Amino acid sequence: MERVEKGDTQGAIDRLQTIIDSFPDARVAAKAREQIVVYRGLAAAVQNYPTRRARELMVQIARAIEAFRRASGRAPATLDALAPARMPSVPQDPWGRAFLYETTASGYRLTCRGADGEPGGVAESEDIHVVDGEFLTQSP
Repeated sequence: MERVEKGDTQGAIDRLQTIIDSFPDARVAAKAREQIVVYRGLAAAVQNYPTRRARELMVQIARAIEAFRRASGRAPATLDALAPARMPSVPQDPWGRAFLYETTASGYRLTCRGADGEPGGVAESEDIHVVDGEFLTQSP
C-alpha cells in the first residue's frame, strides 16, 4: 500500500507478485492475489489515460467544428476560428502538442499524433484521426 501511495503502482504489483510466488498457500498470498488485480487495473488505467483524454478532447473539438459547419455551411479554415465562440480555447493534446487540422473537399480531418508525436505508431503512440466527425480505425 505504501508504494501505491507514493505513486509506485508497478512497484506494488511487483511486491505483491513476490509475495504470491514466495508464499503461494499462505493467507497473505490470497490477500495479495485480490490486491494485485486492483493494482493491475489501476496501472492500466493510468497508462491509458492520455490516449483516452486525447479522444475526449477530439470529440469536443469535432463538436465545435460541426457547430461551426452548421452555422456557416463550411468547416473552419483553422481551429483558432472556433475560439471563443464555439469553445473557450483550442486545447493541446495530452502531450502538450497542437492537434493537426486540415480542411478537405468533404469537410475536415483532425489528427493527434499520439505519445511520440510522429506519424503512425502503435499503442499510446498510434495516431488518432477524426474525419468529418467520425473516428477512423485506420490512418486515412
